[in-house]
Amino acid sequence: MRLDTSNTELTLPLNNDQHGRDASDARRAGADAVAHVRNRLLRRLPSTELQALLARTERIDLHPRQILHHWNMPMRDVYFVEQGLVSVSVKISRERAVEGWLIGSEGMTGIPVLLGDHERPPYRRVVQVGGSALRIGAGDLLAAVRELETLRGLLLRYAQFVLCQSSQWGACNAHHSLRQRMGRWLLAARDGVESDRLPVTHQLLARLLGVRRASVSECLSALEAEGIIRNTRSLVEIARPEALMSMSCDCYRVVQRDYQRLLENGLRAATLG
Repeated sequence: MRLDTSNTELTLPLNNDQHGRDASDARRAGADAVAHVRNRLLRRLPSTELQALLARTERIDLHPRQILHHWNMPMRDVYFVEQGLVSVSVKISRERAVEGWLIGSEGMTGIPVLLGDHERPPYRRVVQVGGSALRIGAGDLLAAVRELETLRGLLLRYAQFVLCQSSQWGACNAHHSLRQRMGRWLLAARDGVESDRLPVTHQLLARLLGVRRASVSECLSALEAEGIIRNTRSLVEIARPEALMSMSCDCYRVVQRDYQRLLENGLRAATLG
């Protein structure tokens, strides 16, 4: 009896060479995925988890003054910042708000989603320096967190870091001089955008730090006179980062140590365990 194969799809067994090529292609795909991701939080994921997460995301542009999340509104999307800066605004009165913390390429916007408070989170997320981000729906992120073990641990550790950062910055704003706070902010922004050139205005800095614009201009002028920064109307360029670190308070260093403890050393230890 003759076998009719006209409508039959035949699958041939793969030889060892083919298996090797497939494995090599998978490794290259994983390496390519990592290479094209600029968010430093996601770059800590193993390539298999990163690829699974990227399948649920889309890359978008971020524009200055763009509001990613409104006050007390549902958080439908989460953003992993790749370039740019996002500030989290905290109300201090009906008319005024100050910055609670910054989000750059080291982080993401969706802590309320992780903690089950994504229907009415109280703070607003606003783009201050334009760039790009990977956007994912809140439901897709939660599904990924349930499925991907390393991602789950990574984001929970990031949530702990944000708690440490916001607490430290609150104490800093209450007890340190504007000069020290300015140094801390510029260093944190430098880390977030991974550049010495910060496209920020005096008015923006005054609003974020909760002080008068004239006070910001006076502080920046003094730093420029000391050769620590170069300053124009809409750009602050850090000329001597080591001098800026020396004149700022310890809060910047405390936050950096927490990031390293939780998201570098801590994650590595959890993975090895």
